[in-house]
Amino acid sequence: MTFTISGTTLKKYEGNEEHVIIPDGIEAIADYAFYGASEMQTVQFPESLREIGSDVFYDCEKLIEAVIPDSVIYMGSAVFSRCCSLESVQLSNRLTALPKITFYQCENLQEVILPANLRKLSRACFQQCHSLKQISLPASLKIIEENAFDDCTALNEIVLPEGIEEIGENAFFGCQNLRRINLPSSLTFIGKGALETHGRIRIDADESVYLAAGMLENNWNMNWNFGSNGRYNGRNEDNYQLYDSWLVNLDLKQWKPLARNILAVNYLESFRRPEGMYDEWIIAEREEILELIISQKRWNALRQALNLGLVTPRHLQPYLSRIHDPAVRAQLMQESRGEEAEDLLDLL
Repeated sequence: MTFTISGTTLKKYEGNEEHVIIPDGIEAIADYAFYGASEMQTVQFPESLREIGSDVFYDCEKLIEAVIPDSVIYMGSAVFSRCCSLESVQLSNRLTALPKITFYQCENLQEVILPANLRKLSRACFQQCHSLKQISLPASLKIIEENAFDDCTALNEIVLPEGIEEIGENAFFGCQNLRRINLPSSLTFIGKGALETHGRIRIDADESVYLAAGMLENNWNMNWNFGSNGRYNGRNEDNYQLYDSWLVNLDLKQWKPLARNILAVNYLESFRRPEGMYDEWIIAEREEILELIISQKRWNALRQALNLGLVTPRHLQPYLSRIHDPAVRAQLMQESRGEEAEDLLDLL
């Protein structure tokens, strides 16, 4: 194997082996040391290693896996950027931050074991990791910086630990298969576009977490439908993006009218306690909200609106011809009460 070594620092690898073993005694790997090692599939690190520089494995297109020993206390930025075949990585438990663009464009990355004491995921560290479906975040995590999971289109599950404090701008931008995310009470900052996933999502937010419109609709995420090319395809009716979400710590005046309607329907779907601002908005914009409910077949929301008296059978009358499911029509009648039930029965 061809290494250039200075003291205990590996300066450059210039071989073409598929399986590379770094010699014992090496304590540091210099920046770009393995840059473009086009044949390397695996690499074995010595227990003596303490530092890994920046861009060390940048563009190693055949590298499949790596296990960073716990002896490593420092790792630079972009260490595995553009390793397009990389599937699995285990990181040193002594790292407390994952540097910026660590796994940028690692499009086949499927598994990452993060350090148990990790406190920060830095900028764009997983950006465009298109095969990453799940990742377990340690309880120690405090900060997710901007674009950390940007365009992770396969990501479908993530749990933010209680104790997390910041989510940077566009952190989950374009994560179109992320179906659910929790926002713990410890959060003090959520950046613009952080939750703009371009997909259908349920958000469970603690009531102490303030939600500004820009977190979800930097580019009108609340209504726009994006095709496979990431561009708006003009079919709003195909994509109702926020589902069954309980969002109360916000200022409705910040949101566009249609976004307010969507928030109101989510409130009805996930009703937990009286919330005056939504009730007032539903009454004020009843026709538009009913149109949204009927067109999207949000029957749970409709039942809740009837039960709360925010919608009456008479308000519902113009829309009944569009409710074609007999079971839904019958259940709406059964769940109404008293004179309202008789009115609805007459209309059905």
